[in-house]
Amino acid sequence: MATAAPVFALADFADRAGESRPGVWSDAPLWQCGRTGVWVVESHGLVKEVLAAPAHYSSKTTLSLLQPDFPAAEVEAIYRSGGVLWTRTLQTNDPPAHRRFRSLVERVFTASRVEAMVPGIEAIVAALLAAWREGAVVDVAEALSVPLPLRVIAAQLAVAEGELAALKRWSDSAISAIGLGATREEHLAAAHCGVEFQQFMLQRLRAPAELPSGTLVALVAAAGVEEEFTEAEQLSLLHQLMIAGHETTTSTLSSALYCLATESSLLERVHAEPTGVRRLVEDTLRLHAPVQGLFRVTTGPVTLGGQVLPSRAVLALRLASANRDAARFADNQLLSSTTSSAAHLSFGLGLHHCIGATLAKRELQVALSAVVARFTRLELAVPAESLEYTRSLMTRSLLRLPLAGTYRAP
Repeated sequence: MATAAPVFALADFADRAGESRPGVWSDAPLWQCGRTGVWVVESHGLVKEVLAAPAHYSSKTTLSLLQPDFPAAEVEAIYRSGGVLWTRTLQTNDPPAHRRFRSLVERVFTASRVEAMVPGIEAIVAALLAAWREGAVVDVAEALSVPLPLRVIAAQLAVAEGELAALKRWSDSAISAIGLGATREEHLAAAHCGVEFQQFMLQRLRAPAELPSGTLVALVAAAGVEEEFTEAEQLSLLHQLMIAGHETTTSTLSSALYCLATESSLLERVHAEPTGVRRLVEDTLRLHAPVQGLFRVTTGPVTLGGQVLPSRAVLALRLASANRDAARFADNQLLSSTTSSAAHLSFGLGLHHCIGATLAKRELQVALSAVVARFTRLELAVPAESLEYTRSLMTRSLLRLPLAGTYRAP
């Protein structure tokens, strides 16, 4: 495989929810990028096939593999000097080691535990919406999409209100680093943020008696004693869940609000239908995939889509493209009368299906239900073409979303 140039280049990869390479989809649901040697998988069937076969397609990728100019030695030195080296836990791990971590976290995100969180989520949403005055222009990304999931995951990590800014900074830095477009300086900054996070969380892990019962951090702290998890494993697990615990929800909530503000009659249709909000959530997850893609590496020679791939071939799974595959979904309309979005792959599949998917959906349902109940109209306050998204092969999220709204009559 060619590795002379970094993998990152949006123009290399077809992405029908963002910047795209014209003609790729209709010609080749599986194709090899000539510049990097990466195999790009775009069809729903092939992406699903890869996700369902971890024995043949490993999740054990590294930034050094995906971005050849990644400053690995410098990053490692930063962690060794002030913290610990990250270890594989969930997203970049394979069975059987993966199961040890997943079985631990599954105890927090059961359906009953998530439902028990709903009153707290409703209270957060009510407080955030109370600050949104009728007719005022509000950046809802900053006023709702970011703080809601951030506060929810902060509660699970025993992070106080005054520490939320640091939590967001640590998460943003990590997201920037894994997007495959980071500079050397950004990678080093992300490493320093990672060390800060480790030092912050170690204080909590080493004082388990002070942690709120039933929270994620309390469970992970107890696992250090009861199940012999090392501190490196505990910190790595918490770091990954900190990022995943709010980034997907933030992105999807902003996308749904954008659609409500820009698609004629959508808000009233959602309001009128008993299942409107649930359908909007699933449709937004499919059509505006918060996680645009994942990477896998073949564990041996495999045949995929009629193409023989060698061992250690790197695959870029384009979830955003798979979610719009015409062979699987009849159309790409919100609240379609002919298409269900239930088969979308935005939360992955199988043993790597997002462990917090149920919580993310409940947060989205609560927030959007409150918005639809409060407003009869939402309006984009800036030209749509002026909006900016994160530039990343991994995630896609609006950086800002200025809206104005009209209240429903009492």
